[in-house]
Amino acid sequence: MNNFKLVNIQNPIILMLINFFSRNKNKIKGRNNIITKKKCLFRNCTFQINGNNNKIVFHESCNFKNTLFFITGSENFIEVGSNCQFGGGSLWIEDNYNEIRIGKNSTFVNSHLQITENKNSIVIGEDCMFAYDIELKTGDSHSIIDVETNKRINFAKNITLGNHVWVGAHVVILKGVEIGDNSVIGTNSTCTKPIMSNSLAVGIPAKIIKKNINWSRKRI
Repeated sequence: MNNFKLVNIQNPIILMLINFFSRNKNKIKGRNNIITKKKCLFRNCTFQINGNNNKIVFHESCNFKNTLFFITGSENFIEVGSNCQFGGGSLWIEDNYNEIRIGKNSTFVNSHLQITENKNSIVIGEDCMFAYDIELKTGDSHSIIDVETNKRINFAKNITLGNHVWVGAHVVILKGVEIGDNSVIGTNSTCTKPIMSNSLAVGIPAKIIKKNINWSRKRI
């Protein structure tokens, strides 16, 4: 499920040279926007920020390739735990006071994590494994209106994944979903409701087809 080899480079000079020649781009506008990196490797990544007081924190030995970090708004926060791999996709935040948190040792082949309203979050636990072409969306970006009340009915909601969750290819995880520890979401599924821990869920919408399971990265 890993799309590229994790490179753990301890020499800060070598790491700096690799990052310098790796076609990374910084497009940052605004005040007090902070990006903190600890012994991390970035290749062909873009940091595009337009706003104030945004913060991105990478703990040590992260490995990112072909990834867009996009923030438009203020007071947003992204934190990536140590030894995470991201082989393509985006971490996308619109509006203010949002956060994306990813636990240590999690891996992503190609995924898009998207927050599109104020005060929302995507939280992913430790040792999670994401395949390719995966979307997590806390909101719909646009409004759906009840014609009788003339009020909006599709407000955004948080997304939370526990530790050691395996998400298969082409999966969509929508607003308000919580997925428990040690669970598996099957290929081409769309999650619209919570999935309990130690469960295998598949389908559109995803439904639990087996309980009391766990999984391993190893082929036993």
